[in-house]
Amino acid sequence: MLASRTSILSLYMQITLELFQIFDLLAFTTAFVLGLLFLFKSPKANIYLGLFLFSLGLEVFQVFCATVTDYNTFSIEISSLVSLPSLVFLLFYVQYNIYGCVLKKSWILLVIGLVLTILIPAIIGEFDFLLLRMIDYIFNISIILYVFNMLFKHQKNVINYYSELELKTLSWIKTILYIYLGFYVLWITEDIVGLFNQDLPEIFALISTIATCALIYWIGYKGMAQPEIFNQTLYKEISTPEVIEEVNIDPSENSVFNEKDELEFTKIKEEIIAKKLYTNPGLNLRTLAIDLEIKEKELSRIINTKTSFYQLINSFRVAEFKKLIQSPKAAQLSLLGLAHESGFSSKSTFYSTFKKLEGMTPKQYEISIKMSE
Repeated sequence: MLASRTSILSLYMQITLELFQIFDLLAFTTAFVLGLLFLFKSPKANIYLGLFLFSLGLEVFQVFCATVTDYNTFSIEISSLVSLPSLVFLLFYVQYNIYGCVLKKSWILLVIGLVLTILIPAIIGEFDFLLLRMIDYIFNISIILYVFNMLFKHQKNVINYYSELELKTLSWIKTILYIYLGFYVLWITEDIVGLFNQDLPEIFALISTIATCALIYWIGYKGMAQPEIFNQTLYKEISTPEVIEEVNIDPSENSVFNEKDELEFTKIKEEIIAKKLYTNPGLNLRTLAIDLEIKEKELSRIINTKTSFYQLINSFRVAEFKKLIQSPKAAQLSLLGLAHESGFSSKSTFYSTFKKLEGMTPKQYEISIKMSE
């Protein structure tokens, strides 16, 4: 009976080992190939996405080597120290897309990550391994929170500059960050469980391996699907996030809305409506400032005392759509065709904005119009 159990356990470990090797090898080769593709793919920000995939691939390759050389100690002895620089490259990718450059202070994080990666193997025999893992967790989780904060501020700024937000909020990066946080919860749990049971961490490790492989393919798909997110930076004069915050004023924190601003805001609305500037799908704060012959910063300040640029322009577009749906054009164009005539270039933006303002979908509104005739 004991021999039978030992045989079953040996077979289980062999099958598990083969699964580890298959997924790890698949993930490593995919990350390496995608990394090469991104290095030569426009825009320049993709270089950092390529480096992120290379670094992630090295992490997987490290795991693969451990499963081949010493499977029995894999669960608790494999170091994730190569992961220290990985998320820094993702940070660089986000910063380049938002600011058109990598902020100088962020290079310090890369240096810290590389130094820790080099030094920790030299001192691993002198300190508790779990303590070293905690350094890894604290470093990377701090970067994740930093990127989350950056994306949150970016999203607030974007609605004050663009009338179309699709592919501009970098929301897919948030998904990567949430997945990474999930990984860290899994790995910390694995470390704690490993203190009491040496076999259970293998299950956690297998889940992590499969999830990492899936993540690499998903990053490749989303990265390749991204066009040039911005053909220009948000503001000509910006080079740091602090300047963006000065230009884009949050309405909730704005100063008193005086009578002069009220008159200016009314004048701006009237001119936008009279010239139908909102029907331009590519309209943004800069192009509107040129059309209205007003300084961009001043235009932003006046609009943000009442609403956001995104909400203002799309409210005009919804009003235009409601006019068109009752015009002869309604018989010639589909709902999306009418939306495009109104200035919308994104189906998702059109539907979400319309439902938010009108409390119903465009189709429901069309039906209500026909029923009232």
